[in-house]
Amino acid sequence: METVNEILKFSFSLVALQKEARNLFAENKNFKLLHEARISKLNKITEEAGESNFKKPFPKLIPQVFEKFKSIMQTDGLFLGKFEKSELRTLTYSLSYSEHNQPQIFSQPNELDVVFEALETVWKDSYLIGLMDCYLKNWETKHASSSEKLGNFIFKKLRNYDGNRPILKSLKTNMKFFDARNGDVLLGSELAIKNKQIKEAAKYLLLHESWFLYPYFSKVILAYYVKRKNDVQVFIDDLSHALHQHNNSISNKRVVSKLVIQANSMQVDVLQDKVKSIAVKLVGDPAHASNWTAFENATEAEKTDLESARKILNEWIIKQFISVFFDVCISDVRRKSYWLSKINDISGFKIYGSAVYQSRLKQDERISDLVANRYQVTRGTTALMLSIKDYVLIEFASEGSAFYAFKSANESAPNFEGEYYEGLDQFKSNSDPMLVTRNGRALHNLRDEGRLIHRDAELKWEEVFDSWLNKKVLNNV
Repeated sequence: METVNEILKFSFSLVALQKEARNLFAENKNFKLLHEARISKLNKITEEAGESNFKKPFPKLIPQVFEKFKSIMQTDGLFLGKFEKSELRTLTYSLSYSEHNQPQIFSQPNELDVVFEALETVWKDSYLIGLMDCYLKNWETKHASSSEKLGNFIFKKLRNYDGNRPILKSLKTNMKFFDARNGDVLLGSELAIKNKQIKEAAKYLLLHESWFLYPYFSKVILAYYVKRKNDVQVFIDDLSHALHQHNNSISNKRVVSKLVIQANSMQVDVLQDKVKSIAVKLVGDPAHASNWTAFENATEAEKTDLESARKILNEWIIKQFISVFFDVCISDVRRKSYWLSKINDISGFKIYGSAVYQSRLKQDERISDLVANRYQVTRGTTALMLSIKDYVLIEFASEGSAFYAFKSANESAPNFEGEYYEGLDQFKSNSDPMLVTRNGRALHNLRDEGRLIHRDAELKWEEVFDSWLNKKVLNNV
């Protein structure tokens, strides 16, 4: 008797079904890959089209056009019509150029007027890219009148623009961000509110990523940080990367100084270590005051921030070095604790000792990058030299060694600045007078220079040291 399948001539094969299913999934997978490839290609075409907007003239053309313009200016602009149309776009990129002691075109308001006149004769919207390039490069310039004149010309053209080029439409839409009064601050704040990465600031405006190096983005970054500072531990790595990419010393000082001050108030060791590393890399070692000098046109508030940040950073570094020195070189908890309590008074330090101890200190990642500038390989006893006000103080690492104090003005005192010593043992002697004469709990004959022993009696040695330091060095008594 025939089965139903045979009557209906229906043949079912599980193996065949499985094979067809595999083919179907393979086709879907291939379709997905093809779809992704087409999207990637489209994105690349779009990106390349955008790149063409920012393609600058051949470098050799800029000096030629600059010289031609300067020559025409000597004729009171009589031969302005001699500019070829192809040269006018190059002229927009020549505004910030200078050579042979000739000032920038941008710095001369009357010359800018001549440039605008030349551009107007055969105006092309593409000129706006070169003009904007100059405008953002010269943000916060000392040539304020030139910047205002250029900005007004750009804004007039943008307001009249009704084309479809994405970059120009973006510039028109985002004109508020280019207002010299606070446009940069507005952009930084908006990026923070929208939780965008600050390194994407140029891209946010459809500008070429290379423009992120321009001075315009200095206060964009600062405003972004200020707006998001309560979440600094979340975005500090992105901020550090952005500052490195921006590569501007003024921006580094502006932002890093505030970072240091904030991290100090938060009292979070991990954050302080990270900020310390960022600060040393982007601004410099605070031991060298020149690294932290105020930049040109810095406000009084910015100057104060830089001074405060340098002092704080120096204290962090001193604290870490003292901790590691007494842990590694002598293992004396009491001496370590004592000098850590004086961190706010110590303005500088240097370590002298063997290459072995130098190597050990470098193994501590908190100070490894700073050891080279603060350690001098010598013979003899390892020692820590401290600077407090008008004094140079030396703590020798060997057990039972005395502490020695010298007035900085003393010609025979050790010198921090550039002096090489084969060892500091030459500065210690058992014949040196005691800084204090002890009689029970009474202290007499406090001397300006000499030595003290780390030895307890009716008074602990820390109490004796404090009495001498407060009266002779810190003038607190």
